Amino acid sequence: MGGVAGVKYKIETEKHTGSHTVDGVTVPVARSRQVAVPVLPRDLDVLAARAVVALVLVLTAVSIVWSTVSIAHLLQGDVTAYLAGGVFDLAWCAALGMAFMVRFRPDRRAIVDRVGWALLAVTVSAIGVEGYRSGGLAMACVGASVSVAAKALWWTLGRVTRPELSPDDAQWVAAQISTASAQLAVASARRQVARAQDRATAELLAMEASRRPPHGATTPDVHAAPATTSIPEVLPAPAVTAAPDTTPSIPEAAPVTALEASDQAPGRTAPDQRKQLSPGHSGARPNRGVTVPPAARGTAAPTRSDSELLDALDALGEAAGGLSIRAAATRLGVGQVRAKRLLSEHAARRQPLSLVKDSEAAG
Repeated sequence: MGGVAGVKYKIETEKHTGSHTVDGVTVPVARSRQVAVPVLPRDLDVLAARAVVALVLVLTAVSIVWSTVSIAHLLQGDVTAYLAGGVFDLAWCAALGMAFMVRFRPDRRAIVDRVGWALLAVTVSAIGVEGYRSGGLAMACVGASVSVAAKALWWTLGRVTRPELSPDDAQWVAAQISTASAQLAVASARRQVARAQDRATAELLAMEASRRPPHGATTPDVHAAPATTSIPEVLPAPAVTAAPDTTPSIPEAAPVTALEASDQAPGRTAPDQRKQLSPGHSGARPNRGVTVPPAARGTAAPTRSDSELLDALDALGEAAGGLSIRAAATRLGVGQVRAKRLLSEHAARRQPLSLVKDSEAAG
């Protein structure tokens, strides 16, 4: 079997499909054959890089042990001193990892390199002081050189493997990183706004719930009320139509005498009070001390979803932006707490957050 000179081959078994005919009938069959596959030569660059990294890791481990022990002896040699001695080398390792993370951003890489060299200077100074105190100047210089040699190898390896980008490529990378960072910022801002809105709604609902009477409480005796009483504007409001110029009206209530009041609502308790709630809010406070006719007590405003109420606000157009909370509650037939939440959601829906690139904004 011929081949290219200098290229090594290995024999492999390969499956292939053939045909076999018996008595005029042909069927597909699976056969195997042996083929020579060229073997790729070893990548010496990859092997060299692996060997260098492994050797630098071993030397760095030796340097960390040496510097930790030296600084621990300088700090009286107890367990806490060993932990404190390892801080300098571990901090330098952290700076080394951060330098790899910002390898495509030269401005940030320069700051991380300065921090790494500062940590190295502190470590070398501490080892030099310990060596000079225990063995003299020669031991101080040699001991300090251990950390310098190991960490200088990392600096050299970083310079060798650091990617080089042209000015145009560097600007393109910076633009891509800026776009991704802007998207993260917008997502974080939206999450904070949603969290703040949820908290505000929860606090308003808690305040409204704290003002309700306890379950089973009774109202004052209606016989002590004046002879004639007018019903306040707490009856259920009619449904709001889509036209912006329509305003729900409340029919006038007829005066109620004290005798009629005693006949209609003798000794109201908590079950009776649930029929006299504010319009559109199932948990509003009852009408304390006020007699409500049975016809008005039996009517209930139609329950509408938030989407329907938001559509009603959309139908008002620009006039919805100038509504106060009380006016919106009257127009929609809901409580003021729900009206405030609906106004906030309507304003947020009309002005959503968006990410617009500078180039699109300029165009």
